[in-house]
Amino acid sequence: MALQETSYPTTLRVRELIDLVRAHFPAPLTTAEALPRFGLGALADRQVGGLSGGERRRLAVALAFVGRPELVVLDEPTAGLDLAARRAVWNAIRRHAADAGTILLTTHYLEEAEALATRVVLIDAGEIVTDGTVDSIRAAAGLTHVGFRAPANPLPTCAERDGDRVRILSADAGATVEKLVRDGVPLVDLEVRPLSLEESIAAHMGVR
Repeated sequence: MALQETSYPTTLRVRELIDLVRAHFPAPLTTAEALPRFGLGALADRQVGGLSGGERRRLAVALAFVGRPELVVLDEPTAGLDLAARRAVWNAIRRHAADAGTILLTTHYLEEAEALATRVVLIDAGEIVTDGTVDSIRAAAGLTHVGFRAPANPLPTCAERDGDRVRILSADAGATVEKLVRDGVPLVDLEVRPLSLEESIAAHMGVR
């Protein structure tokens, strides 16, 4: 189900459209279950034609899951949604997966892929660049994020600045921190953590 193009009968109310779609499946969610799960309770009696773009997208996600299908295909499901609506969609995806459902999700948001996916396939210019679990992609990068706040200090070797913070991607975080201490670099708000999925893929592709 592609969610970027949604066209529904404008005079139907939200609960009526959910009733219509769920009637085509053998073991669907009830309308009473679907409305609050997707944040549509307050919209239940609104006509679809009067919904905002974000509300229509939330409705589209609800319709994708209301029938409890074995496979759900979602194309950029959270594009244009506010934080609360995005979290509601994420929760619906997790719940469907926990109930043994399968989801194929396309997204440009690597944070979203990291939060939801058990397998990530990155495609660039029509070619598969990497394919694996989030943990395996991180491990393949072989690096750790070392970050600290340094608004005015000169950058250490191999460091990058992001606003008032400095980032180093290190193959040996302990040795990196030790060297910074020996060099007298103030480590204010020091952060040592695994790479994010986005950082891992950037490292894999040689993007800085």
